[in-house]
This record gives sequence, C-alpha cells and structure tokens, in this order.
Amino acid sequence: MTAGRVLMAEEGGVGGVADYSADLCAALGRAGWAVELVTARDHRFEPMPNVTAHRVFPYVRGRGPLGRAVRRAGLSKPVNGITHLAANAPLLAIARRCDVVHVQGGEWPPLGALQALLVRAARRPLVWTPHNTFDRGAHAHARARDLTVRGAARVIVHAEHDRAGLDPAAAAKTVVIPHGEYGGLARRGAPDADPAAARAELGIPEGALVALMFGQLRPDKGIADLLAAAAEVEAVHVVLAGADQGALAESAALLADPRLAGRVTVREGFVEPERVGPLFAAADVVALPYRVASASGVLLLAYGYGRPVVAYPVGGLPEYVEEGVSGWVCAQPRPAALAERLRAATALGRDGCRRLGASAQAMAQERYSWDAIAERTIALYREVLGARYHRHSAR
Repeated sequence: MTAGRVLMAEEGGVGGVADYSADLCAALGRAGWAVELVTARDHRFEPMPNVTAHRVFPYVRGRGPLGRAVRRAGLSKPVNGITHLAANAPLLAIARRCDVVHVQGGEWPPLGALQALLVRAARRPLVWTPHNTFDRGAHAHARARDLTVRGAARVIVHAEHDRAGLDPAAAAKTVVIPHGEYGGLARRGAPDADPAAARAELGIPEGALVALMFGQLRPDKGIADLLAAAAEVEAVHVVLAGADQGALAESAALLADPRLAGRVTVREGFVEPERVGPLFAAADVVALPYRVASASGVLLLAYGYGRPVVAYPVGGLPEYVEEGVSGWVCAQPRPAALAERLRAATALGRDGCRRLGASAQAMAQERYSWDAIAERTIALYREVLGARYHRHSAR
C-alpha cells in the first residue's frame, strides 16, 4: 500500500514540542510517509529521510533585549501569534499538496482556531495534538480551544486522564496515543557524560542525593514544593535548570531558607543540547511535582537518560510511572508527601536509583517506541482520510 503525505506543523523549532515532533517525523519517514515539516525560521531540526523542513514561522525568542522585554511583559504568545498570521499563506499552499495536516501544540489558541478553520476551508483533514489540555496563565482561551477541536477531524492526547476530562463531543473525536520515549534524544545529548565530573562542575558535594528539576522554571511546575520538601531532607541537593518563567521569584523566600544553604544549584536560562546530558548525569532522581499536567516530555527524557522520577499524582503523570520500577508517585500533591518520596530515594542510595533508572529506561523503550507510535498515528491518518485515502493508494 502506498504511503501518504502529511504536513506536520510545529511552530517553535526548539524545545519540548519540537523534540517530540522530530522523533515522530523521523518514525513516519521510516514508515514510508512523506513529511512536510512546517516550522520556525530558526529551527534546529536535523535532516531526516523523507522529511522536508520549511522555514515558515517567524519567532520572537527571549534571548535578546527585545525578546526579553516582550517576555517580561507577558506578550510573547500574542506577539508570536500575530507575526505568525502571515505564515498561514505558505502553510496552506503546502497543505494542498498533502493528504492530511497534523498540528503539534500551537503558539496562541486564538490563532490555532483560525488555523483550524483555514485548513478545513482548504478541504484537508486536521489532526491536532495539543500536548496540554489545559491553559497556563490568566487567559483560558476555552472558546478558541473549542473551535480548534470542532475544526479537527481527530485530536490526540497522551493520557487517558486527558480524554476523561473532555466534554462528550470532544472526547468522541479524541484518541490516546502515548508520548514517545526519549532514548534517542538522550543519545544525541551527551549520554556518556561522567556523573562525578558533572557533579563537580555543578559544585555538588559527593555524598548528596541530587534531585533535578529540568525545563522551563514555571510556578505550575511545583518548584516551591520541591524546595520545601528538600528543606526537610538534609541529604538532598536540588538542581534547577531552565529558563525562568516566574518560579524563582515565587520561591525567593525558600531559596534563602538557611536549611537549604549550599544545597540548591540554579542554572537559569535555556539549556543548550550539549549541556543536557551532564545535568542528567549529575542527577539521581528527576522531580516532577507539577501542579497541573497532561503527560511530560521531561519524564520521558529522564527515562531516556536512565533516571527514575518522583512525581505528583496529577493529570496523566501516574500513567507513566510504575511504582518501584521507574520511580515514585507521591501519595498527595503536597511537599510533605514529596519529602517522604525523597527520603525513599535517599534510603535506596545512588546505586539503587541507578538500578531503578535502568528499569525505567527499559520500560520506556518497550512501551513507548516511536515506531509503534508512528504506526498508531498512521492508522489514525488512514481513518480520517477514509475512502479518499484508499482511492489514492490504489493508483
């Protein structure tokens, strides 16, 4: 059967959704599908067989003075959304050459709703993977999300928890396809970094158990809870690594707590790919005390690097953690429960955490392989294309 052609729209070009899109596009290409990847003008995607990258979306980053000013004002999403309006013209031109359009995430929900309407007007079926079924910040944009769902032929979520929370009409067109494993991403990010050297570079005492919080440092990631829990467990050293999105200011009092003196290392700013491996090499456990969550790319990245996780029982996170095999799920989303799990990790010790991490890595490779996820995604494409796909395949 002849494979088809998909337009994969990923606007950021870097970060968690881009990492996900890269592995999915590569797996679709291996399965014989032609992928037209529409992404940021300054994207960091590597060349992939059967994948053509189009530099379409302009992007205001937080790396220069202007970008930082826009982010401080809380305007990055609407500004990027507005600058992306003009990108709809080349996107639709490419879409007309494809069988199906698959949108990953989205910069700004109102623009996503418009994009869904335009794709529908172009008579191409839309598959949408929102990655989160909730909105962060003051604006929920529930109406825009509803319009995007209505315009989509199918919606992909990564956890049963997410589908269960949808209204019946949205749930009827929603399928659960797990988040893929990140062993490949780990192998591309210095997987052989020496743990002792990495810990020394971070200034971590030899006997400490390292709990890593990785990725954007947002208040909803529970950084304050992690610091409060670590303050109760003397053996734990916390590493916070990522671009600050307000969490450090929220946690200022805890960062100054005398109980944590010398036990917190902050590496603020976007973590370049070559620096990711050493951070995970230094870690004994990866902390995910998120206040809200769907699935988590950081969780799969921890497994890819062979590190266990400790997670709050929130959203879809428990669906990805096997207690005592790949990490721990806290009894409650509270600092006291997190402290209890950190004590369990310290009791297990570094060697025990490494054994748990190896189990997590093996579990992820078995359950969340990208080729299997691509197969399920292709089956969904064929379903939405229906008779039109089968006529195309017969030619």
